[in-house]
Amino acid sequence: MTGRSGRGVFGKLFSKKQLNKDERVQEIGMPTNVKQHIHVSMNSETGMLEGLPASWLRQLNAQISPAEQSENPNAAIQAVAFHNFHVLKKEQAEKEPCKPIITEEAITKEGIEIKKFIAKKNAHQSQDSDISIGQSSEEDVGSSTDTLSQRQTMPAAPTKNSIKKKDAVMDLTAVVQDLTLIGTEPEESPILRKKELINAAMSDEEIYEELRRICNKDDPYVRFERVKQLGAGASGVVFVAIDSKDNSRVAIKDIDLTKQTKKDLILNEINVLKGFNHKNLVNFLDSFLSYDHLWVAMELLDGGSLTDVVTEVVMKEGQIAAVCRETLQAIAFLHSKGTIHRDIKSDNVLLGMDGTVKVTDFGFCANIVGDEKRQTMVGTPYWMAPEVVKRKQYGKKVDVWSLGIMAIEMIEGEPPYMKETPLRALYFIAAVGRPKIPRWDKLSPAFQDFLDKCLQVDADDRATAEELLEHPFLDCAMELRTLTPLIKAAQRILHKNYD
Repeated sequence: MTGRSGRGVFGKLFSKKQLNKDERVQEIGMPTNVKQHIHVSMNSETGMLEGLPASWLRQLNAQISPAEQSENPNAAIQAVAFHNFHVLKKEQAEKEPCKPIITEEAITKEGIEIKKFIAKKNAHQSQDSDISIGQSSEEDVGSSTDTLSQRQTMPAAPTKNSIKKKDAVMDLTAVVQDLTLIGTEPEESPILRKKELINAAMSDEEIYEELRRICNKDDPYVRFERVKQLGAGASGVVFVAIDSKDNSRVAIKDIDLTKQTKKDLILNEINVLKGFNHKNLVNFLDSFLSYDHLWVAMELLDGGSLTDVVTEVVMKEGQIAAVCRETLQAIAFLHSKGTIHRDIKSDNVLLGMDGTVKVTDFGFCANIVGDEKRQTMVGTPYWMAPEVVKRKQYGKKVDVWSLGIMAIEMIEGEPPYMKETPLRALYFIAAVGRPKIPRWDKLSPAFQDFLDKCLQVDADDRATAEELLEHPFLDCAMELRTLTPLIKAAQRILHKNYD
């Protein structure tokens, strides 16, 4: 329903008195029985999509050909919407000292965020003057007094001869998983339960007091000797240090609290990570507070990332099975804690010189090996499951898909579509689904079946981490110490060490 009549019904259905009954509903969103549909049409002559924000159209047309847009228009829209949202989120994340723990509740909240993001982008379409469109029909834009009718970029309503394909005209709300656009009105969203946090509405002084209570009382400047800086950013400095207490080497993240606007989140992460101790996770060791500086000590793995190994040397199936088994144990543990990693890839699997395999990049573990090229790539979408890109409701099994893609890394040396731009990679993930594996015929039947169970496009058909831990492929796993020669070879080639 569009136009003035829609807003009139909206006003009758939702009076001020009704809205005040539950403030949470007002904060989160309104029902979407009233929708203002934004149509995305395909130009029959160029084969390209029209009706999206101008900047998105430029991205699409520069990176996705007319033939590809015509063949899979839904995938093109899903890719560009998700890509741009991810760019925004990454820019925000780089300013934070810790990576938020991902739960199903967090995923629901992100779904709300992306709806608002796309609605906001559409609301600003009128400011983009470089989209060329035809005449807008009265049905599309309402009367001349309707604010929405003043958008100069609203695409033309298609005529019978203006499209070639049955699905060439789309409703963006249908394509990008219920991303309802209703002008400036709030959209429907699930009502989230309010959970009382221990630090709800805490002042900075209260947060500092709580940090002083839970942090180790040792002076970090005295206890630790800096050895080598690994990285630096808005969230702080990361370096290797020697702990004088036992002469061990650790990774330290030094966070300047005066530069942090969300100190309460830091406190929450420390409390959560204290309970996340597992042999296959890069574990939180301790925290120290010195005036306005918070030092977070993490395990240091001196073998570097799995990426170094997969890009430089060839792994045997037994070695791949061993890495998959250790990674699955970490994933299954996180899932048992109600946590989804959502970024399983070789960059986030760290190795010890003895072949130890540990998963990192959650909480304060993020970026403890420095700013590698692939970690700074926008979105790093190559490992993402189709349901994430398509913005469907998703859960723990996204980590299983990513494990399957990481297994392909260990076979081929890189994930599928790595030579493509992130936007094109997102398009292929949405359009193609399961990627092709060039050396498929050279894999053992057990390995093929393992990959089959990881890379089911329908998440309902995909195995769980617990089920994969029982898979026969893992029976061929070699001893972890067999990874040591591979690690040493990669370090020699790349001139890397932690001394």
